[in-house]
Amino acid sequence: MVIKDVLIKRAGGKGMSIGHAPDGQTLLVKGAAPGDIADVRIIRKRKKHLECVIDNIITPSPNRRDPLCEHAESCGGCSWQHVNYESQTEFKSQEVQDNLTRIGNIDSGEFIPIIHAPEEYRYRNKLEFSFSSNRWLSIDEINSGVEIVSREALGYHAPGMWDKIMDINTCHLQPEPSNSIRLFIKQYALDHGLSFYHPRKRLGLLRTMMLRSTQKGQWMLVIQFYESPEGDGINLLDSVAEKFQEISSIYYAHNTKGNDSIYDLDLKLHSGDSALTEYMPSALDNGKELSFKIGPKSFYQTNPAQAHRLYCEVIKLAKIEKEDIVYDLYTGTGTIALFMAQVAKKVVGIESVPEAIEAAKQNALNNNISNAHFIVGDMRNVFDEKIWNEHGKPNVLVADPPRDGMHPKVIQRLNELKIPRIIYVSCNSATQARDLSILNEIYKVDLIQPIDMFPQTHHVENILSLSLRY
Repeated sequence: MVIKDVLIKRAGGKGMSIGHAPDGQTLLVKGAAPGDIADVRIIRKRKKHLECVIDNIITPSPNRRDPLCEHAESCGGCSWQHVNYESQTEFKSQEVQDNLTRIGNIDSGEFIPIIHAPEEYRYRNKLEFSFSSNRWLSIDEINSGVEIVSREALGYHAPGMWDKIMDINTCHLQPEPSNSIRLFIKQYALDHGLSFYHPRKRLGLLRTMMLRSTQKGQWMLVIQFYESPEGDGINLLDSVAEKFQEISSIYYAHNTKGNDSIYDLDLKLHSGDSALTEYMPSALDNGKELSFKIGPKSFYQTNPAQAHRLYCEVIKLAKIEKEDIVYDLYTGTGTIALFMAQVAKKVVGIESVPEAIEAAKQNALNNNISNAHFIVGDMRNVFDEKIWNEHGKPNVLVADPPRDGMHPKVIQRLNELKIPRIIYVSCNSATQARDLSILNEIYKVDLIQPIDMFPQTHHVENILSLSLRY
């Protein structure tokens, strides 16, 4: 069913835009830009709204532009390419404000203008691709009547489809030679008859590939093989290593599991270094740099330039002084903890992933930082009196939890501790606002600072500066 002449009024969550049907029913429209007047097609009925796609644009919004990427309409990864960048950041700011007001019930706080990313494209240092022998076909291909001979693909999952892969020609998210490496691997596989993975039939040699890079031009390739890589698979890796001198580290794994996660796989180093080294300017603005070892399983912010800006903002908003004891919850591999350790008396990082804590300790050693201490454990259990009796009660606490936010027990502990200053960093302002509704009992919001880490997407990072109400 098509609804005619819908005015798209505003941006909604998860990259959707919002309009209304003649009867007042809410329409969530994919691919729309606020300000569009369009005919929209209903694709799914929900209890409180209808999910729609653009059927025909009657009057384009002044916020609209032509996407740079040829795959923009079908890929779904960069869902806001059709919206100009200034408008993207405005909509992200509005989403943060709406969530904090509607979910968090905040009654205080200065909203600081969003920090734009320095680059709209080619800002990511990590991309993951999948092989498929049964690629996704567009509606035009299906209706063309032309026999589809080749179904091999190397690209991204089609939106909402675990078993269909879109073949990607050019992706604009990662610097070159990202596309060149991926296209070389695909063509080599086709030329040499290497089989692509079929997720339903569970067969095929080539399963996934991951590319990581650093700002100084180091590259890492990780390939998962479903069938034994001995012979054809190893020959492929040899050819890649010979072709691309920029790749300083090549890993592979033989993965016959039901999923593609690498974290429980035995990764083998085919050639090169065991890790990349990323550098970040010092917080002291002294011309020096921090270095971080990044292995195939390491977490590191995927937009490294904006990560540095994010950490600078955290230090500024936290007002960290040289006698402060700072706790860093969900510290990961310790990047932000080590950054803060340059200006604080002591930093204590807590994280539940043992491998991440080992990496954090190694990063501290590599940077000759002795005032950063790292503890592994479930935040609900280890963030208690025993730790602050050993390391001291924090003057400042920084929390950067996963998208799901903090556990209620952790939030309640923060309320009990009454730490003078809290900086809450989140990539999901909805769960951040939910947590804030509990912290509101003890804390008030002083400053709200969104920062755009992921242009062309609906995702936005947000920093909250909190202080005690009394």
